Amino acid sequence: MANVENRGNGSYRLTVILGYDEKGTPIRERKTVKAKNMKEAKKLLTLFEAEILTGEYFKAEDKMTLNNFFPQWLEKHAKDTLSPDTLQNYISILQKRILPKYGHFKLEDIKTIHVVNFINDLKKNGQRLDGKDGKLSASSVLNCYKAFNNVLSCAYRWKLIKENPAIGAKPPNGKAKKSEVYSKEELSQLMQLLDDKPLFWKTLILLAISTGAREGEIAGLEWKHVDFEKGTIRIEQAITEIKGKGVQIKGTKTGKERTVSVPEKLLEMLKKMELTSRQDKWKVRDLWEWPDHFFIFGNEFGKPIRPDSIGQWWRRFTKKNDFKHIRFHDLRHTSATLLINEGVHAKVISERLGHADISTTMNIYGHVLEEADKTAASHFELFFKKMN
Repeated sequence: MANVENRGNGSYRLTVILGYDEKGTPIRERKTVKAKNMKEAKKLLTLFEAEILTGEYFKAEDKMTLNNFFPQWLEKHAKDTLSPDTLQNYISILQKRILPKYGHFKLEDIKTIHVVNFINDLKKNGQRLDGKDGKLSASSVLNCYKAFNNVLSCAYRWKLIKENPAIGAKPPNGKAKKSEVYSKEELSQLMQLLDDKPLFWKTLILLAISTGAREGEIAGLEWKHVDFEKGTIRIEQAITEIKGKGVQIKGTKTGKERTVSVPEKLLEMLKKMELTSRQDKWKVRDLWEWPDHFFIFGNEFGKPIRPDSIGQWWRRFTKKNDFKHIRFHDLRHTSATLLINEGVHAKVISERLGHADISTTMNIYGHVLEEADKTAASHFELFFKKMN
């Protein structure tokens, strides 16, 4: 049941009865609107009733600002659904970039144009927060959009807004620059440079190249993950560093576990490392910091290496030896590219890298596969020439 009451001066009160309580008292939902006449007011009443029946109507007291919604998003959604690294990144973006601009907005007042303007402003000069010159990278702009979209998407699912305004804003292209990789000749030079380096770092670098594992996954490897008889390493977890909490264990990036075969030479190096590690653990005994874990690349007290320290060591190493520098993560791309050029099937490479599916591998390394395919065709060309 619904009715309209003329309040005078073009003001009308719309009333919709939702039902009755245990005492028989009507449960009403009211809304005051402006209309030219009763006919227009009744049209507004029909829309009002429809909003209530479809769950799209929000009471004034239910409407909240983005600032007020942020802690609810954080506690009831983000902490349970986002990885530690992504969560930390989104919180930083929201607190430093989004809330200062839009925090005072009511959720329902945030429109698509606001998200569009937000993205557009990020593409301009002067948006870096580290004080350096230049523009934000495309991937950084995309991450900012993703953070904004995540919050608004959550508000939409909880029926606090009628639609997610971020959907209408075209996400920026976050494609990274083409990765650099080492050639076979450069890998040979690298092996020579590593020859006299500590076993710890020599093993870590060779493991990165041969398995294509990510920094966090390497840091998360434990001795229980190594099967010396089968010559394999099980990659099932990673180490991440959370601000204020230190290093913690998490799952792999895609949530997939995988078993990777490794070269015999690397197994020999790992055996030497294990012997030293067990001796260190026996020496410190009760001072062992992670009693339930035994990390391959931990310190003398069992604490796992921080993923970022791996990249830092790598940069110092290449600079000191005047060797071509690529990101440590690009050793992963080097591993994949080398296997592709050696004719290894894309499915096998996808499994070794721990991609969610083979399409990810094809998207990332499609250009390399195309070049390898052309090389394969050239072999047939030589074969056909011999037939003449």
